[in-house]
Amino acid sequence: NTYVPNAFTPNGDGINDMLTVFADEKQVKTVTSFQVFSRWGESVYQGFGLRPNDLTTGWNGTHRGKDVDAGVFVWFAEVELVTGERKLLKGDVAVLR
Repeated sequence: NTYVPNAFTPNGDGINDMLTVFADEKQVKTVTSFQVFSRWGESVYQGFGLRPNDLTTGWNGTHRGKDVDAGVFVWFAEVELVTGERKLLKGDVAVLR
């Protein structure tokens, strides 16, 4: 019951501008880490201790203060379940401009 969208549009229109981890909060306590990498393996975002479903945290489609180009990026997330167990998730996301 945990997912990250496979595309987002960080264009400042207030719709789908932030990439974050969505989860059932009855099962997931916290997102211990959420990291996004370019196709060359460069880290473009790192977040730690995030709340699931929080659209004020996560990746906003920038790197070093500039908008990234449209393309596909890889993400990794570690979530801590309410049971204390940790799960590693991974996937990719398309940035659409």
